[in-house]
Amino acid sequence: MKKKTTGHITIKDVAEFAGVSKSTVSRYINGKIDAISPEKVKNIKKAITELNYRPSKMAQGLKIKKSKLIGFVVADITNPFSVAAFRGVEEVCDQYGYSIMVCNTDNSPEKEREMLLKLEAHSVEGLILNATGENKDILYSFAEQQVPTVLIDRKLPDLKLDTVTTDNRRITEEILQQIYKKGYTDVALFTEPIASISPRAERAAVYQEIAAVRNVNGLRRMYEIDVKDKEQLEKALRSFMNEMPEQKKAILALNGLIMLKIISCMEEIGLRIPEDTGIAGFDDTEWYKLIGPGITTIAQPSHDMGKTAMERVLKRIEGDEGAPQTIELEAKVIMRKSL
Repeated sequence: MKKKTTGHITIKDVAEFAGVSKSTVSRYINGKIDAISPEKVKNIKKAITELNYRPSKMAQGLKIKKSKLIGFVVADITNPFSVAAFRGVEEVCDQYGYSIMVCNTDNSPEKEREMLLKLEAHSVEGLILNATGENKDILYSFAEQQVPTVLIDRKLPDLKLDTVTTDNRRITEEILQQIYKKGYTDVALFTEPIASISPRAERAAVYQEIAAVRNVNGLRRMYEIDVKDKEQLEKALRSFMNEMPEQKKAILALNGLIMLKIISCMEEIGLRIPEDTGIAGFDDTEWYKLIGPGITTIAQPSHDMGKTAMERVLKRIEGDEGAPQTIELEAKVIMRKSL
């Protein structure tokens, strides 16, 4: 089938493009893909993308009847931040009788697109999004349908959306000043790929500014790591430790997930905290008190961020048509003995 350029795209169009039945497309949109072959799933995904298909409300009745359903899209459900933020969202949802559909994108724009389309098809009343920074066209579609959308721990300046974030610049400056105050002369930044993830970009920019002045020889040592690639992480750690071994070294981890991977890798290759290298990072949890000497962290108000985001969604559902707000909550440094 040729790409349809005008008119409303229907399930029938998608089915014809993908070479499957309308019922198969319907099952896919509703998340019932267990009985669909991988090849058909691939063809349906391609058809939806090529045709720029937007699932309509599931039935005309759903346009009137409220679904009491909130979509919560997270970049990585294994990240401690995501878990704590979900608890905050859940707390408010329980209080007001809403259910949550949680979607994990694994930091993939393609998977995020797929999840957003499914949430649109399920007629969610509101959306909380820990975005990859892509798929703005679908977010515009949510806006056109007047679905309240709140960004959490992300900034998308091009979109006029409520945003709940933390004071990334100030808190990154504070933790770096604490590290250098302890006498460290060679500080490296370890992060997952920055791409268009706004908090990573903000934190990395602060590191580069300060390291250029405070690090030995003005070196800015930034390692972007795929946390699923253990060999890449080990290679980066060994490289950092072996260069200028006479310097007092420390690592700043940009989120909780990469912090855990670093600590695990350090243990495997025999690096001690803080004797061989100091370490600090984002996303404080209770068990950081129990690891080694206790890990210095930045405690983000992750639970409160989730709670605040859901409260903003509710205000929009209730009819608040005011200008989009950016709500910045305060993080704090928790000093322990890893530095």
